[in-house]
Amino acid sequence: MRGDDPLDDTEQALLPAPARGLAVALLLIAVAGVAILLVFGPGAQPAGHAAAPAPHAGVAPAQAILRLSLAVAVIGGLASLGGVLARRAGQPSVVGQMVAGLLLGPSALGSLAPGVSALILPGWVAPQLELLAQAGLAIFMFTVGREFDPAALGRQRTVVGVAALAMMVVPFALGTVAALPFADALAGPSASGTAFVLFAGTALSVTAFPVLARILQEAGLTVTRLGSLAILCAGLADVLAWCALAAVIALAHAGSPAGVLTSLALAAALVLVVVLVVRPGLAALAARYDGRRLPTPAALAIVLGLIFALAAATDAIGVHAIFGALLAGVAFPRETRVLGTVPERLGSLNRALLLPVFFASIGLRTDVHLAFGHPVVLLGGAVLLAAAVLGKLGAAGVIAWAGGMPGRLALGLGVLMNARGVTEIVVLSTGLSMGLIAPGTFTVLVLMALITTMMTAPALRLLDLYAPARAEPRTPQPA
Repeated sequence: MRGDDPLDDTEQALLPAPARGLAVALLLIAVAGVAILLVFGPGAQPAGHAAAPAPHAGVAPAQAILRLSLAVAVIGGLASLGGVLARRAGQPSVVGQMVAGLLLGPSALGSLAPGVSALILPGWVAPQLELLAQAGLAIFMFTVGREFDPAALGRQRTVVGVAALAMMVVPFALGTVAALPFADALAGPSASGTAFVLFAGTALSVTAFPVLARILQEAGLTVTRLGSLAILCAGLADVLAWCALAAVIALAHAGSPAGVLTSLALAAALVLVVVLVVRPGLAALAARYDGRRLPTPAALAIVLGLIFALAAATDAIGVHAIFGALLAGVAFPRETRVLGTVPERLGSLNRALLLPVFFASIGLRTDVHLAFGHPVVLLGGAVLLAAAVLGKLGAAGVIAWAGGMPGRLALGLGVLMNARGVTEIVVLSTGLSMGLIAPGTFTVLVLMALITTMMTAPALRLLDLYAPARAEPRTPQPA
């Protein structure tokens, strides 16, 4: 029967014992809050502004277009190959794309074959690649916003919400505690001790919501209770983590507490406008013209216009452009025939072309020699990795077990929540660009994101929870 296998139980109760799970989640939140209060004392100074990047020399337009096209082609081809190899190794394809981006940087190609690296990615191409990477990042955040559906919480929205908060706050607290002794060695040039420690906690608290969805699909867990709970908790935890990152960025941009409050107030006002005005307005227009379909160029102009308009708005108020792109995804109705398949096709094109360029830009800024050449940086990275795994896996596992899940499934939830993937890379690139973390710190934390993502599939197999056959449609067997 269906109820004999707890994996197949996707009925009303995601947590069989919600009251007990809620109590444990609240207890973990309280303990994490006390730890955070103990870390931060009076006298911390906010960070200043990050230094502006140096301008690059101009080149002939035809030469720039040719070399940029060749660079994008090489990046896309290597990313596709990495994705295929990753799937054959039992990993999500995005892991292979991330590794491919790292191989193009100074950690591999730049050290082993600097002449080839200069031929493929000359220095004057980097600014153009960075521009494409930022466009791909904005579109990626748009797809993340579209995938989050608060209506899926169902009857247990309170329990799941508190559980997700605990799964974010516990690793956040562990990250702040673990980063405190290494602040001098790991902080960036524009970060005070407070800003760096807060950023480290935020970086450890995220879960790779888009990558997690792909892992659940490939593991055959999408329609199970475990998969449903994991995707809901990951979505809510990431929303909370983005809010924390917005606060850290406001702290870094503003020069005073008043500046921080002003930036956060403007951001909150923009969120209210999007949620209460823009989203209902778009939904009403979609419903009114449900039987029609805009021409593809017009639909594409509307989607890209809203993405980059909101990205520019959040960047102007001192938060970050990625939050505006995320809001654009939240604002668009999930199902609308007016735009046709433009949002989906835009997301597919972004994953195939622009997102690999983003990974390549990350690879160009990642140098393992900066970490392995400094024992303190390497030790700090190892400590943060341990805190990241312990915080996510431990908090999620304990809450699920207290909520009535069998031990194997509770541990499986912790394994799933521990995957960080692209979301972590986005957070880290933001911190590096703002000077909150040093290049060596960026490198060890990128490796942390790769390790926590790559350990997910093997751990699910070890727990006997990896069942790809569940992802296949079931057909009646002949008598």
